[in-house]
Amino acid sequence: MADKLFARMFRHKRQNEKKEAIDCSLHLDSLNSSEEPKTPVYVEDDDFVDRNGQFINLDDDLVDVEDESDGNEVENEVENDSDNVEGEDEIDNVEDANLYENVDGGGVPYLNQIFQSVDEAGHFFRAYVLRNGFAIKIQASHRNKDNEIYGRLYVCRLYGKSVVAESSQNKRRREVLPKSECKVRMYVNYQKKKGHWEVTSLELVHNHGLVSPSKMNLVQRERHVNTATRSLIKTLYGSGVRNCQVMNVIGNIHGGNDKVGFNVQHVRNVLRDERMKRFEISDAQAGLDLLHRLNEESGSKYFIRTEVDEENRLKCLVWIDPRCIMAYQNFGDVMDFDTTYRTNRYAMPFVPFTGVNHHYQSVIFGFALMRDEHASTFEWILRTWLEGVGNNPPLTIITDQDQAMESAIAVVLPNTTHLLCSWHISQKFPEKLAHYYSAFPEFKTDFNNYIYKSLTECVFEARWASFVEKYHLQDHKWLKGLYELKHKWIPAYTRNKFSAFQNSTSRSEGMNSFFDKYVSSATGLKEFIENAQKALARQFMREKEEDYVTINLKRPMKLHTTLEYHASCIYTKGMFRRFQDELVESSKYFVEKDRRVSEEGERMGDVYTYYSCYRPMSEPTR
Repeated sequence: MADKLFARMFRHKRQNEKKEAIDCSLHLDSLNSSEEPKTPVYVEDDDFVDRNGQFINLDDDLVDVEDESDGNEVENEVENDSDNVEGEDEIDNVEDANLYENVDGGGVPYLNQIFQSVDEAGHFFRAYVLRNGFAIKIQASHRNKDNEIYGRLYVCRLYGKSVVAESSQNKRRREVLPKSECKVRMYVNYQKKKGHWEVTSLELVHNHGLVSPSKMNLVQRERHVNTATRSLIKTLYGSGVRNCQVMNVIGNIHGGNDKVGFNVQHVRNVLRDERMKRFEISDAQAGLDLLHRLNEESGSKYFIRTEVDEENRLKCLVWIDPRCIMAYQNFGDVMDFDTTYRTNRYAMPFVPFTGVNHHYQSVIFGFALMRDEHASTFEWILRTWLEGVGNNPPLTIITDQDQAMESAIAVVLPNTTHLLCSWHISQKFPEKLAHYYSAFPEFKTDFNNYIYKSLTECVFEARWASFVEKYHLQDHKWLKGLYELKHKWIPAYTRNKFSAFQNSTSRSEGMNSFFDKYVSSATGLKEFIENAQKALARQFMREKEEDYVTINLKRPMKLHTTLEYHASCIYTKGMFRRFQDELVESSKYFVEKDRRVSEEGERMGDVYTYYSCYRPMSEPTR
């Protein structure tokens, strides 16, 4: 199952870099410990000979090298333009380069120059090129049969010939650095008998213009991210810090982004390499293994269910953390169900089952990933989740206007009140009623007043009939369909249905925004689960913080009444503030018996008593 999960359905377009393989060879004589190497001298073109008359040819890439001393074939590493050699540090600016001015030769390399290590030679040459306005790369590293480096070739960034790519209208074209067949190079060779490294080949004359030292930080060159910085990048990213913010943090540590030695693209490359290490096995199976490991560590308290298709590919996944189960037992009366979030590597709809806790904070009741949004899939997701929370359905569920979701809820949760997100519906008003919005200036005001300011069902029905007749909307198909769903979104009908002050799926959408700090479009399943658990831990930590504030801090009073003091003792901080606002607002009103209307009603046999509610300095309103 591991190798087939997510197969076929979600294939990624991975563009492999095409590299031309050019057959050429480098033959170096006298590289063994018993014989001193000869220093090559230049002849025409790319050919040069050593002092014994042996020709050495250097083409675009170096492939094989033979150790003439013992006849054993040794390895030659060809470095590409963007990679670095492990263990080498980058010279980032001219100030760093000036540290090498006192090296023998006044900072200018020369033939037979001696270094104690290949790293020292690399530092010296990099410092030289940085001061002189060009960039280099490692073209080849030569190793013996013990995998030890005995020679390294540095060349100018413009070394070699430019390759003309085939034009394609659909293919993305990137700007590339043009090659000029520059001859600048330096080859250092280890002298085993003498115990040092020596420059055995050198050319410093360019065939192109140079860059001023002040702009060298913009030149494409080797960018090395050392081990400590890599660790810092991974730690910051794992904590939800964005790539650009990671670059800012590292820039502050180094005293400016221009002194870092790499840019945000190299931060992305570090994170890409880390993800590739995780993708060595099936990403889906790695994610499931992580969940099962978490389940074992928790004492089998997790709820994990998967559904696969006929080809054994993962179709749906539901997992519920034990903290989510406990939260649902306490606050599971109302739940938001939204599938618009797709920030993961497979663009699969992500469903956080969301509710609200006693601090009026969003709280998670479980997670689900699904391949499609068919009614049968929604049924499986809801039925499985319901099993995980003890088959105790919520009183109210709030969703967007989706027919497949609506039919699944009717089947799985028949006794649950289903409300629609009024915000999503209202967003369609300008589109569906564009003609009326433009033709009648008062249309928008009337429409909103009749929908949102009708206190009772009778008032709404009377106003709606008047509204439809006034604007001749009797045959408007979309509006008629919306009217048929009135009991799911019109406040006059939903006011008496418990919804924890919610009338939209904003809780789920806010949770999606919260998850954006932890996941991205490149996030695989395993990393997605890891980051979802981090986001969940952060959410429950916020709840603990509010618990501490509620228990230990005293809340300020506004009216200093007995009712207000009592409410401050039994409500949490967030809920007390909502109550306090309502209490203060209600104190601004007066209620008294409307004698005139009541007496008229009594004469006509009306048994009701009428009251008027008004604010001082305002007209009485009934």
